[in-house]
Amino acid sequence: MSEKFDRNGQGEIVEGLQKLGLSEKEATVYLALLELGTVGSSKVIGKTGLHGQYVYVALAALEQKGLAQHAMERGRKKFSAKNPQTLVRLIDEQKHLADDLAEKLQARMILPLHQQFEVFQGVDSFIAHEFELLDCVPERSELLIIGGSGDQFAKTMAGRLDEYEALRIKKEVSVRYIGSNDQRDDLEKNKRERDFFDYRVLSGLFTGLVNTNICPHAVCFNIFGAPVTAFVMENETIADSYRQFFETLWKLSAR
Repeated sequence: MSEKFDRNGQGEIVEGLQKLGLSEKEATVYLALLELGTVGSSKVIGKTGLHGQYVYVALAALEQKGLAQHAMERGRKKFSAKNPQTLVRLIDEQKHLADDLAEKLQARMILPLHQQFEVFQGVDSFIAHEFELLDCVPERSELLIIGGSGDQFAKTMAGRLDEYEALRIKKEVSVRYIGSNDQRDDLEKNKRERDFFDYRVLSGLFTGLVNTNICPHAVCFNIFGAPVTAFVMENETIADSYRQFFETLWKLSAR
């Protein structure tokens, strides 16, 4: 960069123009044109201190980018800078180019699977998440549950259970539940009273406070302790693996 520009405090502006996609020499020449007005290339060379060839190349590049223009006067080119607001258009064009390029690259790239891990603690947080989960699942889909002891879900949902069930039935989301022997009475009652509900009992299934819930896009580990806590992993591949595991247990379970 010319020392003239540094002494005049223009080095920072040149660096800013470089960040917008101009080369150092293009930025230097553009600043010279702004200060000189309409001039020939020799005046730009004198102002910037750059070699003539660098100035010619920079002028051509600035014209291509819409930041400079020339007119013929008595057979010679006279150059002038365009309004600096043109830089805004230049930025917009770069953004459009970046967006288009990113879209094309994404089409060629094997992206990592979406994965998100969240924790919901406390009754209110747990209930809110259950409604959010039900809102997200497609109509006529399934919720698969490997249960613990008793009907802890109904007890936790308490006064919101009827509202939850109404939404589930409206979406025709079915539930298949694999429980333990000590849950049989509760599960049989649920089968009689809840639509789209079926169950099986797996002899020797560990009975505890943890339920594993499997939906199309996520796996939830619900711990019905104090406080109730849900650990949620959103990942379709993991959910599909747990779904296959559930189907194996379902075949081994008794009605």
